[in-house]
Formats: sequence, structure tokens, C-alpha cells
Amino acid sequence: MLTFNPWQCDELRPSCGSCSRHLVECVYQTQLQHSTFTGGGKATSPRQAERAIERKPLILPTTDRSSSRLGDTIPAHSSPSSGFVPSPAPSSHTPYIGDGDSDELPEGAWRRLWELKLLHNSQTRMKQPFSEPQEPEVLQMWLEEVPNMAISFAQNQGRYGLLYIELAHSALHMWTMSTDKKERDELIKLQQTYQLMCSQQQRRDIDEIPHASPKLLDYICFTALRIVAHSLALVQTLSLDPWEPPLQWLYLGNGAGSVFNKASNELKAEHKSIIGKFVNHPPVMREAKDTILTNFSSLAWLLDHPSHPSSIEAQTDQELNDKGVRTVYEQALGYICSVLNAIDRKEPQAAIARRLGGFAVWVPIEFSKFIEERRPRALVILAHFMSLWIDFEDVWLIGKAGEWQIRCIYKNLPVEWTCKLDGLFAKFKHQGVR
Repeated sequence: MLTFNPWQCDELRPSCGSCSRHLVECVYQTQLQHSTFTGGGKATSPRQAERAIERKPLILPTTDRSSSRLGDTIPAHSSPSSGFVPSPAPSSHTPYIGDGDSDELPEGAWRRLWELKLLHNSQTRMKQPFSEPQEPEVLQMWLEEVPNMAISFAQNQGRYGLLYIELAHSALHMWTMSTDKKERDELIKLQQTYQLMCSQQQRRDIDEIPHASPKLLDYICFTALRIVAHSLALVQTLSLDPWEPPLQWLYLGNGAGSVFNKASNELKAEHKSIIGKFVNHPPVMREAKDTILTNFSSLAWLLDHPSHPSSIEAQTDQELNDKGVRTVYEQALGYICSVLNAIDRKEPQAAIARRLGGFAVWVPIEFSKFIEERRPRALVILAHFMSLWIDFEDVWLIGKAGEWQIRCIYKNLPVEWTCKLDGLFAKFKHQGVR
């Protein structure tokens, strides 16, 4: 059995080592203990949980994280409309975000103008995120009911988490579409800061889940869903040279998924909830048999060591002798096969995008640890999952992240493992050097 807990808190301030490494707040660590495969992992102590709540929020630097993004490592054919944006750099015209002890954006005309732009963008250019039309009921939910919920809770209860993640999401969307460097500088700062402000707000909401009203549970669920979608969209912004694996999406998505499950489980059947429209709309992903328990035999060859069984390399590969490790890999493969089955059934783009985002929620969090350790077998599996993204690069949430991640994984694999990615390059719409 596995004996580690990838989110074990080292109690450092202002942010523990794990959260600093993944550029997220220590919000979800007490939510991530649900995994079946943590084995002997040490649970977070009450004192650690208390310190996590007391800890001063991490203020993301506006340059460190973005300065190594993308840059000139992307093929010349890439363009902002396909998800590529040159590396953001600090702008002398932008008010400093996160200055001193403040965890809020500076008040003033600059902030109000940007908030107006972001809200307008979310109601216009983001109105239809997919090339295929969505069902009217679902479209109304995201365009009317969720924004109204965000504004109502902000105005009446002083809860801003959903509003902040909506603004962060809109800023990220504008960033992927913009061709103006100064505007991109400001947008990436806005995205990072609103995302952080959301996580700060959500801490209180998580604590109140056991006693929350149905309306508040709805609110918490939709905030978590937006965080999952937002973390998925952030994959296309990661550094490629040096390569930055999509760990923020995997960890943050897992944590937000845990919050969603905890809040939605508190909703009783007799309560009329908005989140019910989402949960019961296809694809229904409540049951594990529809996701991670799908037959994975078609991809089982990915688990085999690429060398001949009699070779020293193959004989010294003992990773799969650990039953817990093998189970994690098998569930990751099962999830990939479930998405492949959905694509074969020609499910709508929105349904497939939801399944792609669900990888971080449904696949055991130990798989994320394997990616962090850059285990070859885990990287190969991740590359095959990323290959599913390629046919959906016209969806702004995805862009060309699938192709970029596959190229980087290939370059970071031990040479004997690269053969397991050979078939993926044929899917690239723009052929290039590996």
C-alpha cells in the first residue's frame, strides 16, 4: 500500500512547502484525506488544520510564475487565438497587486474599469464557450443563474468567492485572446489575484458546509466547479522550457472536487437546488463505474516496461509490484478509456470538456504525486490522456495545451520509454520536430 501523503503540511509560514510549490493556498489539505489509497499516510493534525486557517494568505508574485511561461518555446505557427500568448512581463502602468500586507486589489478607477470589462466579457465573448450549441437550460444556468447567485451572495452575505473566480476566469479568457502586451500584463495579474482572493473567501464557506443552507451549498458547489474549470484552463499557460507539469490543475482540481462532493452530498433530495441541473445533466459522473472503473484493457500495454522482459532495466522495474501503485495507474487508465468511450459515442463538446476536467477529481491524488516525481510510467499515461485534448483545441479552456504537454513529456522521458508516445504525434495538426 502507498504510504505517503503528498499534501502533508510542514507548517511553514506564510505558506507550507507543498502549497508554495504548487502556487496554491493551504485551503484544501484537510479535504484531501478521502483517497482510498493513502494507506499509512499521516493525516493532518487538528493543530495543523488550525494553523492553516490562521496562516496569512500566499501572495503570488506577479513576475516569478509568469516570466518562464511559454515564450519562444512554442512553434512559430502558434497564435493567441489558439491559446498561445507570449510570456507576460511586469508593466510599469499597472498598479502593484498584492503590495505589502494587502490581499486585495487596490481600490480606484483602474479596478472598477477592469471589473466592468471582465463582467462584460463573461456575458458576451464567453457566452458560448463551445463551437456546438449547448442546451438552453444549461446555457441559462451559466449565463443567468450562476452570475445572479454570485452577485446576490456578494451583496447580501458578503461572500465573494464565486464572483472572484468568475472574474479570474474571464481575465484568463481575455489573456488567451489578447494580442496587446500591456493588456496581457494586467490580465495575468488580475487572474492570479482574483484566483487567490477566491481561495481566501472559500475557506470560510468550507468550514460552514455541515450547517449550510441549501442555497449556500449550491453556492459552494458552483464555486468549486468554477475552480475546477479554471485550473483546467491554466494548463495552457504553463512553462514549457523548463517544463512545468500540470500539477496545479491536478492538485487544485482534486481539492475543489472534494469540496464539491462534500457540499453536494449535504443537499437532501427534497431540496430544489440549481446544482441538481448540473449533476443530473449528461454526462452523469456521480458513479465511479462511469468514470474510473471502466475497462482499461486497450491501454494496459502502457504499464509494461518498454524493454525486453529479460533486460536488466525491465527486471529492476519493481514499481508495479506495489498493489496500491498498480491500482492508481489502473484507475487513471480506466478514466482515459471512459473518455475515449464518450468520444466514440460522439458526446457533445461540453460533455467531453467536463470529462477532461474530471480527471483531476476522479483519478486518485497519488497519481499527481507520481507526476511530481516524474515517474516514466505516470508521464506516459499523462501523455496519452493529453492526446485526448488535441481534437478540442478550438475550445478556449483547452487550447493547444495537449500538444505542448505531449512534446514536453517526450523530451523529459528516459529514452527507452519514448517509444510509447510514438503514435501520439500523428494527431498533431501541425507536424514538427519532437
